[in-house]
Amino acid sequence: MNKVLPTLLIFLFSFFSFSQNDFIGTWYLDYIVKDGITFPNYFNDNQVFEITFTNTENGVFEDYLNFSMGHGCNASNGIYAINSNEITVDISATTLADCLTRPHAQYEAFFLDEFLYHQVSSVYTYSISGDANDQILTMVNPVDGNLLVYKKEQPTTLLISTWWLHQIDIPGNPIIDIPTTDFPNITFTNTVSSLPFIPEADGAGECESFFANYNVTFNGANNISTSEFVQTLAGCATESYEGIYFEILGNNTSNFFEFEIINNGSTLILTDLLGAKLIFGDTTLSLDKYNANNFKISITQNPVNNQLFLEIDDSIISEQINYTIYSIDGKRIKYSILNKNTITVSEMEPGIYFISFTNNNKVLNTLKFIKK
Repeated sequence: MNKVLPTLLIFLFSFFSFSQNDFIGTWYLDYIVKDGITFPNYFNDNQVFEITFTNTENGVFEDYLNFSMGHGCNASNGIYAINSNEITVDISATTLADCLTRPHAQYEAFFLDEFLYHQVSSVYTYSISGDANDQILTMVNPVDGNLLVYKKEQPTTLLISTWWLHQIDIPGNPIIDIPTTDFPNITFTNTVSSLPFIPEADGAGECESFFANYNVTFNGANNISTSEFVQTLAGCATESYEGIYFEILGNNTSNFFEFEIINNGSTLILTDLLGAKLIFGDTTLSLDKYNANNFKISITQNPVNNQLFLEIDDSIISEQINYTIYSIDGKRIKYSILNKNTITVSEMEPGIYFISFTNNNKVLNTLKFIKK
């Protein structure tokens, strides 16, 4: 009997077992590389983009094991098989929730288009590098070289957040540094407007507030476009940067931005079609350590009838907070001091309004509501 053959079989079995054991467990999507462009996963705000490989045999398809995964709005399960350098994956079932045009839904569609590039069973070459929690799983599409890169640790960088404006950089002009006493910002939300069914963003400059719709796309870059930009018109700004900031966000001819999040998730850069950059941080510049979480205010019923009901902390009322209600075109409708958690709006015409909360002319929060 040839003694080489059993030895070779033992070696191959050991190699297969080692590869399989490396796969077992949960991996978190870190980024996708498509056509040489990297698209990081900034979209774990809804459902985590992860895949869990098990060592449970499928029971129907011989040599296949089971896996499950979450991706944006939905979850799937399926089967996989591996050999020394290839993995075959096949989704058996998936949920079909419609998350409209929310960013995680857009990234989900982008991801699934790559994950299921063969539509039924997709075959990848793979490699696993690193040790323990630093392990990286790279799955390579052999057809076009695109990559799915997973890690053992979940990415924590999120686009959906409040970002505080630090600088404005316009080509050919000096960089504009935001005063440390101001709190200009933008908040990307998962709230989808009734029309045109795309997500909403809101924010503030020096003292004016704004609302807009935005959309995230992945066509050749990580992109955000804004539309339906509306600002309040109180005329309270004393600094020129507010007008520049709003013009960049609201200019319909150039407000299509490439975006990147750098510095371990602490810096967001939006670059418009003219090369102007809005540079944001995940904290304010204020030396007073202003914390937006201290001023959380929400509307408990929306649409509203005669009374606008607010959910607020009693400590907020003692802070001498003012509120201003604006119409959809930014005109001031009502102004007063916030001294209780209800505001009478019975005299207002039906429509869409903004309510902005300020302290010493600094915007603390802005909300949208519908008056019946």
